Amino acid sequence: MKKPYIISFANSKGGVAKTTSCMSVGCSLALAGYKTLLIDLDHQGNLSDDLGRGDEDYTITDLFADPKFDINKLIYSAMDGDDTIANLDIIPADITLAVEARSAERFRHRLSILEEGLNKVKNPYDFILIDLRPAIDLSIENALLITDKIVIPVDMDKRAVKGIKDLFQVVQEVRRNEPFVYTLVKTKVNESHSKMKKSIEGLIEEAGYVVAKTEIRQSELFKQATDVHRPVMFFARNERPYRDYKAFTQELLEQIEGVEIGKK
Repeated sequence: MKKPYIISFANSKGGVAKTTSCMSVGCSLALAGYKTLLIDLDHQGNLSDDLGRGDEDYTITDLFADPKFDINKLIYSAMDGDDTIANLDIIPADITLAVEARSAERFRHRLSILEEGLNKVKNPYDFILIDLRPAIDLSIENALLITDKIVIPVDMDKRAVKGIKDLFQVVQEVRRNEPFVYTLVKTKVNESHSKMKKSIEGLIEEAGYVVAKTEIRQSELFKQATDVHRPVMFFARNERPYRDYKAFTQELLEQIEGVEIGKK
């Protein structure tokens, strides 16, 4: 496996548990002993908030405002309340990211700002996970160009399935039709809504998408974690989604390097 291995979490539709999935897989990797860096590329900063880094002096915006900015100043330890999460760091975002990403169009090497910045990171990471906002801008283009694998969370909503097609069009345009690797993961699964679930699964199967075996089930506690700005994998350890995200992370590892969680 190349290191760091870069995974982007994306869907052109919002509200599909994209940020939750990015954070949960990141926490699962960290708990398994993998050095992991999360990058928040959504100006809403939900990933940053939930990991205790929503109000920092430096954010990813600084790199797009000045590509020569020392990226190491943007890296913070991820937090669960007052406790540092071992093996997990984050580069946070802020509300001005979208504006600065547009302004960065003026730079000659604008499409390699993120890549060149990450090449200067001093700490070695096994994985870099990037949370992409639904709308396309220069920061998202930067991420897609260096991504090794795209994870596409899809909730049980037909609009989320349409979001996949829209996302693929964007990826193909950005990467100039260079092949890319992806995995769909079903989120917010509620078995009591069997008709809707069957309908969505039919659409996915008909399109021939690559889908993870693991499904992420719904949980009220996982929703509450966001309200109290805590990482869900530490706030709701006894919930079904906790076990699901651990299983999904293991599935990703098996796809990537053929190992089980905890065996490096």
